[in-house]
Amino acid sequence: MKDIFTILVGGKAGEGVKKLAQLIAKTALYHGLHCFQSDDYQSLIKGGHNFSTVSISGYPIYNSYKEADLIICLDQQSYTKHLAELKQDGDIFYNSDEATNETGIGLPLSSLMKESYQTPANLSLAGLAIFFAYLGLSMDEMQKLIHSSYKKQIDENVSFAEKCYPLVTPARSLPSPVIPTTSNKLYTGNQAISLGAWLAGLDMYFAYPMTPASSILHYLASLSAKLGVKAIHAESELAAANMAVGAVVGGARAAIGSSGGGFALMQEAFSLAGITEAPLLCVLSSRPGPATGVSTYTAQEDLYFALHQGHGEFSRIVASPDSTERAFKLAGELLSLAWELQIPTILLTEKHLSESMQNVTFPTDSHPDATALLPDSKEGYKRYTITDNGISPLLFPPSDEVIKWNSHEHLESGLRTDQADTMVAMQDKRDRKPIEAACAKYERFAIYGKGKRRIFAYGSTALEIREAMKHLIDDYQLVVPIYLEPLPIEELLPYCDEPAIVVEHNSKPRFAQFLKEKLGLQSRADILRYDGRAWDPIELAKRIMEVDHA
Repeated sequence: MKDIFTILVGGKAGEGVKKLAQLIAKTALYHGLHCFQSDDYQSLIKGGHNFSTVSISGYPIYNSYKEADLIICLDQQSYTKHLAELKQDGDIFYNSDEATNETGIGLPLSSLMKESYQTPANLSLAGLAIFFAYLGLSMDEMQKLIHSSYKKQIDENVSFAEKCYPLVTPARSLPSPVIPTTSNKLYTGNQAISLGAWLAGLDMYFAYPMTPASSILHYLASLSAKLGVKAIHAESELAAANMAVGAVVGGARAAIGSSGGGFALMQEAFSLAGITEAPLLCVLSSRPGPATGVSTYTAQEDLYFALHQGHGEFSRIVASPDSTERAFKLAGELLSLAWELQIPTILLTEKHLSESMQNVTFPTDSHPDATALLPDSKEGYKRYTITDNGISPLLFPPSDEVIKWNSHEHLESGLRTDQADTMVAMQDKRDRKPIEAACAKYERFAIYGKGKRRIFAYGSTALEIREAMKHLIDDYQLVVPIYLEPLPIEELLPYCDEPAIVVEHNSKPRFAQFLKEKLGLQSRADILRYDGRAWDPIELAKRIMEVDHA
């Protein structure tokens, strides 16, 4: 599409590729444009190959594009890997001190860098200068951006960028703003989750780092003093989950987060939250493969894992955001529902949403609060008082009353029991919780488009499809369940009258199977991807049209 301009920057880990992409996106926002940034990186601190893609548009944009108008290579490997992704009328820049290539524009970047820095540095500032000059943006604006974005070597950075800037001839211009952006900030899905949970009352977050959930811990830790949220880096996933349940017992609004392998280690504590009726928000951000899998890429293989997490019978809510804005809202909703119903909740997402960046505005006017049901009288308090709706009042220390939470089956007082009638009474109490009614307060599924042909997807796959729909010849309607457990069956059934296309990031049609089990939906075609990469919108649009007309 002519109104979309895509920049790809590539280099080694540690060379500032991601920071360069963020500054390019920030510049686009300053000019009133929309952008989507995605990062592709290996599980390495230094070396290897990293690249980031920023797609810029005058209209709202939901995914980045593979083919680039401008490619900036900070090393020769980036040139070799991405030359084929250059558009026919695009330009590729590379470091001529490292290689001489038949295609593209070479600049002596290493030589210019040595003129400006006395200590070792990286080439990312050259990339910023290339971007500004190529798009006819002023050197003054570039200098201001460097001063505001770097804390060290500012003079050297400016000097290096100023040497590179005049070597590039202006060739293109940024798209024109058509629908002005209402936000001048970029957020990842994980940042949105963090802020949404905080606004709902989050007090403590526990985790052992595991990509792609790690940045929630990092982000909340960086804002701990400002937000008042304690971010705890535990010694293991098992410790993090058990510490979180302990924090809830003390009255703290707590959350945990991990990817599939780490969340597997949290299963026992997740079940502990189930029988103790501990309100706990759990974030599960998926990556490909069993065991350690592929650390830094995206997948949707944990759907059934999340739906059936834990041992024994107990209720949970599982929901998956279809956008960065939804990630913000959903984190608040799930923390609030956990406390309203005293059950664990799971926010299921993927690397693509967790780590990609968009310009978004968060709706804060109707954001829920996580509040506890308190007893009318503290005298004679019983933690597991049997009630008509299965929800018992909560009391927290300090208190003169005995407050007993128990991981064994228990009496109303919290004392352990194995009596048959009490076991039935307590299980019935937990099963009576009005989960359906509580979830019904929120938007449990989303519809995009008005076409007669239907596509079903969930999670961040919806972003890929929404951008792909701009390139479809026919009109389609995208149906996206947000709440997966409990699934809003009655509301979704009207959209299941005809077979549909189901798109997911799995090697087998797990989501399609889920829809058939729950809704009786027949899949007309399954579009599957399981290489860890997000779809290019144009590539996905072609695939949809192929299977639709097969």
